[in-house]
This record gives sequence, C-alpha cells and structure tokens, in this order.
Amino acid sequence: MSATSKFTEDILTVAKEKAQSIVTGAEAETQRMLEEAKAHSAREAEETLSNARAEAEGIRRRKLSEVRHKLKIQEQSEKSKILTDVIEQTKVRGADIVKDSSKYFAYVASLIAAGVREIGLEAVVVHLNSRDLKHIDLRRLELEVAKTVGKSVKIEFSKEPIEALGGAIVASEDGRTRILNTLDQRFEALEPTLLIEAGKILFGE
Repeated sequence: MSATSKFTEDILTVAKEKAQSIVTGAEAETQRMLEEAKAHSAREAEETLSNARAEAEGIRRRKLSEVRHKLKIQEQSEKSKILTDVIEQTKVRGADIVKDSSKYFAYVASLIAAGVREIGLEAVVVHLNSRDLKHIDLRRLELEVAKTVGKSVKIEFSKEPIEALGGAIVASEDGRTRILNTLDQRFEALEPTLLIEAGKILFGE
C-alpha cells in the first residue's frame, strides 16, 4: 500500500470514528432530550392536572357557597313572610277592639289622657277618625279623660277626621305640638318587639 493510500485510509478511519462518535453523541443527546421532554411533559401534565383539580375544587366550593347563600336568603325570605303574616294578623285582632264599644271607649279615653299628660297643657285639640266622631259621646269622653287625668281639661274635638284605625291625636291649640296616640302608631311602635317575640316563638331566635 502506497503512502498516499495509507494516509487516505487513516484519514477515512479517523473520519469514520469521528462520525461514529458524533452519531453516538447525537443519539445520546437525542435520547437525553427525549427523556427530558418526557419528564417535562409529565411535570406539565401533573401541573395541569393539579391545577385542574384545584380549579375544580375552587368551583365546587364557590358553587356550594352560592347554594348556601341562596338557601339562606330563601330561608330569611320565608321567615320574613311568616313574621309579616303574624304581624298583620296581630294588627287585625288588635283592631277588633273597636268593635267592642265599651272596651274601646275606655281605651280611647286612656290614650287621650296619656296624650294630655304628655303635652302638659290645660286646653288641647283632639283629633279622631270619622267613625269615632260619629259614634262616641264626645262630652262623656271629655269627662272620662278629666277623671283619668285627675283634673279638668278643656278639650276641643276637631271636626276634621284623621285617617287611622282608631285612637287619637292630641295637639296644642296652635297645632305646633302633636302627640300621636293612634292605633296605627301603637302598632308601629310595638312592631319591632312583636317581631322579636314572634321570632323567638316560631324559630327559637
């Protein structure tokens, strides 16, 4: 073999070895990259799955919270309706007092007397509804009020009826001071207490 052929063969051998080394290295790098890609994909998949689980749990909790909130609102709404019905029934029964003329007369006299004491004047104007103006003996009512107060009181009964279930408004002669002692006002003042008591009885609250 000539020196040139030997040189060429050596060159080819080195080239083949170098090429094989490069191929082997490339294959190893490719395998490493594939393994990394698989590992990365697995991590991404696990992260995605974990995120999906977390999102699903978050959605579940939000939905449960929304459902509980809606149920609470519905419960409160139903309780409110029941309590409103109770209050309305109480008002209806309370208004029945006007049907018993003797009891109602004494009740109106006591309301006017309370107004007279509160306003602290010797002369007052009393406002009644149209029914009471027609059916109550006003002179007798004035005497009953004086008896209850314990002193003579000059009462002028206004000819202008008020819009009320019953009771009276006691006012100064100039109209600047007014004491509301109507049935409507009494119910309104008692309503918070009635709601609390009804809630305790009905719902244990």
